[in-house]
Amino acid sequence: MSKRSVFTTVTPLPHYITRETVVETLHNHSEMIELNPLVIHHARCKPPPVAPPDEFHCIWYELTDKISYLPGGVLTGNVNYKACFYDLPRGLQTHVYASAGLDIRDKWSVCGNMPGEPREPVELGLVDAPREGLYLREDVDMRCNIVMTNFVKKTLKRAHAVLVERLIMKADILKERAERSNSTLQREGSLRAFSTYSAYSTNSHPQPIFSATSSEFGGGSDPRLQHPASLTPGEDPSTRRSSGSHGPPNSVKMVNIPEVPGSPPPGYQLDPSVGSRPVWQSPTLRISEVPTGYKHPELVPEPLKRNQIDPRQGIHEME
Repeated sequence: MSKRSVFTTVTPLPHYITRETVVETLHNHSEMIELNPLVIHHARCKPPPVAPPDEFHCIWYELTDKISYLPGGVLTGNVNYKACFYDLPRGLQTHVYASAGLDIRDKWSVCGNMPGEPREPVELGLVDAPREGLYLREDVDMRCNIVMTNFVKKTLKRAHAVLVERLIMKADILKERAERSNSTLQREGSLRAFSTYSAYSTNSHPQPIFSATSSEFGGGSDPRLQHPASLTPGEDPSTRRSSGSHGPPNSVKMVNIPEVPGSPPPGYQLDPSVGSRPVWQSPTLRISEVPTGYKHPELVPEPLKRNQIDPRQGIHEME
């Protein structure tokens, strides 16, 4: 003749342990089995023929417990049984099929609220459940021979109390390990970012291709960038770069300036006044001989060419 026993055990959890850490430990079946002080051996197995359809596809283990029948370990024995494990979003369900008609359905749940979360309503009848914080709840539904009920119940409660203590310690170790790992990753990320910034600072400032004298009003190797006002009469613009007073350091590489669409063709000189048009430089005409106010015909709009007088032509020729 069997007897049914239903009881619930509540264990408050420390405030620094997160729900995810405890659930992760519950979902690690091998660890949960090894945390039980009664278990001396376990291994994966196939479901028994009597397994119901909803449990057939669960994860099954074959376990061996060492049971002490008399105080002090005078009389001990090994008990073999099978159990299925089923993970829940916030806990774990197990179902034990043992000899002598012993059937134990166990449900582990992580209840309560973490700091910053809304408080969960506590179920009626759970006197030991804390009003604030997380707690581990174990619901046991056991069927056993009426003669062995008290012994099995006491043994189960004693073993699961040790299991819960080890589980909390394990969760604490996992949390500490995760914090240490995050701290190490942040430190490595900071060092990597610093080394990357140092390499960037070293490599992102190469020597300038042009010195300060190669600006728009300072001359340069390209005749288009040299201003007539910066040249002395009779000076060749191509020799400006060879001068030691204006040339760049020897380590600087000189490159050819490509033609940019819309830029003046070779032979034009930039006017020193802001916004003025480029002045035509004739290859045969020295810079010092450029007439004042002379503009090349191509740069004069068509309506103004009728009134333009070429200084090299006479007035009678224009008529």
